[in-house]
Amino acid sequence: MTKFEEAMKLIAQGKLEEAKNLLEEILKTDPKDVNVLYNLGCTFTDLGQPEKAIVILERCLKYKPDFSNTYVALGVAYRELEDFDNAKKFFFDALKIDPKNSFALKNLGRAFGVIGDVKKSMDYLKKSYKINPMDPETVYSLGYTYEQMKEYEKANNYYNKLMRMDAPSHLKKFAKRGLTKIRTIIFRAICSRTDAVFYMVDALEMFKQKSKRETRDIVAEIEKKGQEGVDLSNLKRTYKLKSLDGNFTGLQLICYMYVGAKELISTLEIGTDLSEEYSIALKLFNTKRSL
Repeated sequence: MTKFEEAMKLIAQGKLEEAKNLLEEILKTDPKDVNVLYNLGCTFTDLGQPEKAIVILERCLKYKPDFSNTYVALGVAYRELEDFDNAKKFFFDALKIDPKNSFALKNLGRAFGVIGDVKKSMDYLKKSYKINPMDPETVYSLGYTYEQMKEYEKANNYYNKLMRMDAPSHLKKFAKRGLTKIRTIIFRAICSRTDAVFYMVDALEMFKQKSKRETRDIVAEIEKKGQEGVDLSNLKRTYKLKSLDGNFTGLQLICYMYVGAKELISTLEIGTDLSEEYSIALKLFNTKRSL
């Protein structure tokens, strides 16, 4: 394994300080190696040192001015410094060399999003997604931008896609937070609180007769069906479960999953805030049992 390959391995493992030291060591013997310069610049940015990254990346451009990813890396470094004018300039420079550079498109979308230009943000993110639909940052950014535009169903779809991907944990955390907000907004807009309460009372009665294992199986099956897509707005459409007899609307399933999750772990969150409805249902259920 060469020293450069070793440095790349360290970066992949998240050992950025060690990788930086090794890349700097390689540069002493070959100061014009553009691969080393590029990766060292990116590493400085990841270490929270964008000023040093810019110096190194400008050296990289000096030796290879047609390498579009170096312009992207410079744009990212300037974005970290909150210099959005320079950030956009370098992203556009990258696209002049390679109009299909998905990283430049993605970062332009994010840059326009930060300054509040949602339309341009969406335009560039869509172009990036068309080229590289499996990039987690692009998928998350599309979900977030649609959420800001209040196009909740589209945002929900992208967030769900991210949750199924091999994505960084921090992006999944943000997506889960977005899903919770969106599902609650949709629920409040289209569903009757009274219906939800009574579905929860039914669920409480049903789960009291189930074992922990049976409850876990029901919750898991509903969660899986939810990931495949459950329509909350269509109260005439019903779904079947292997773990329960009968047909259930999307609203019923969400209410059953919420109650089942609470039966397993009282502090567990399922991605929709139904705490108010659950509290009312519990009072009704307990009152009913005491009669």
